[in-house]
Amino acid sequence: MRHRTLAIVITVAVLAALLVLGVVRAGAQGTPNLPSIGAQQLLQNVAIKAHDTTAINGEFSWTNDLLGSGSLLSLGGGQPSTSLTSLLQGGSGRVWLQDGKARIESQSDNGNGDVVAVTDGHTAWTWQSATDTATQYTLPQPTGTASPAPSPTVDPSAAIAGAIERLAPTATLSVSGQQVVAGQDTYTLTLTPTSPVTVFGRIDVAVDGQRWVPLRVQVFAKDGTTPALSAGFTSVSYQPVSDSLFTFTPPQGATVVHKDLRKSTQSLQGAGPSGATPQAVKAGHKPLTLAQAKAQAPFLLTPSSTPKGIAFTGAYVTPTAMPKGAGQQQHPPVAVLHYGTGFGSVVVVETPATAVQDQTIGRQLGQLSLLGKTTVNGVPATKVETSLGSALTFRQGDVRVAVAGMVPWSDLAQIAGSLQ
Repeated sequence: MRHRTLAIVITVAVLAALLVLGVVRAGAQGTPNLPSIGAQQLLQNVAIKAHDTTAINGEFSWTNDLLGSGSLLSLGGGQPSTSLTSLLQGGSGRVWLQDGKARIESQSDNGNGDVVAVTDGHTAWTWQSATDTATQYTLPQPTGTASPAPSPTVDPSAAIAGAIERLAPTATLSVSGQQVVAGQDTYTLTLTPTSPVTVFGRIDVAVDGQRWVPLRVQVFAKDGTTPALSAGFTSVSYQPVSDSLFTFTPPQGATVVHKDLRKSTQSLQGAGPSGATPQAVKAGHKPLTLAQAKAQAPFLLTPSSTPKGIAFTGAYVTPTAMPKGAGQQQHPPVAVLHYGTGFGSVVVVETPATAVQDQTIGRQLGQLSLLGKTTVNGVPATKVETSLGSALTFRQGDVRVAVAGMVPWSDLAQIAGSLQ
């Protein structure tokens, strides 16, 4: 129970990645007549048998209706969106996945440009038509082998199955029906949160009834009749494709940028207790009580009032671990308070505020449209409300606070307003 917040975050990250990769919306045609199957057996089939399919390619599309026709990442001030940010609002394209290699070609719905992403497991390329910029990434490889083979870095089936398995203790699983998706007979695996206070409705996953490959993901708000997020194939093939598809040559005249991701990985792996990287809270660490958290983070603010069903369930403190010197800047500690369980969780994140931090946050938030303004105990705050959850950030005294959760806005505001 204590670590289900991490599971929620992982699921959100997986869904966001699937939107970008394009495992997306598809129309259902007709009614299949597959044999009956239970939810646990279906999930087991996905986890075990989907890996037998080593090649997937097809047309895809996706939608993001969290904020209507806009996007959280739309630039404000009348500035045009980049091709990457506009893609998050919706689009279509084609995807090829084979033996850990991938190629994605996407077009946004609003005509703001195309994106191509290609990886062979060793090197990745991205190209954006809006800026005509191609970026080459040298990827970190598994250690211990002289010539490591490409790793399966793109496996939507495993990502979906893993996310559902992590969330199973916080939700009920059922096979809610059958439908035709991307020309394939599929089962609909439905995950419904058990929390009575969440605004999150359910996740529907369409699973190919023969190959056991997830073909579509739909996320619904509570009582929602249309998906807030949708991602799935519109047509699909399991035939192998030529390896030449997983090589990329930048268009003539494009700006080319090179980035080596191995360096950042090595620096993280080499940092010890006195290293130069902040220590992260590791999964499995026992959560702290409020008293223990305050002892480690004296700046900590705690709510004097919490809504029914959203009780305190643990705290974590990430200590300062970036020593000054050699041009390095010290990072302040970060405290995280967790309230509620599963999809009914609320997370309060706090850190000592600085003038530089305020300027940076103000500049970043100023570039985002569709962010609302409110006040918390008379202090200006920035908020965002969506059908799947809400968040707000503000400065209270010398502490920067962020509060987020998949609960009604009134519950979030009550916790933020009672911090002291």
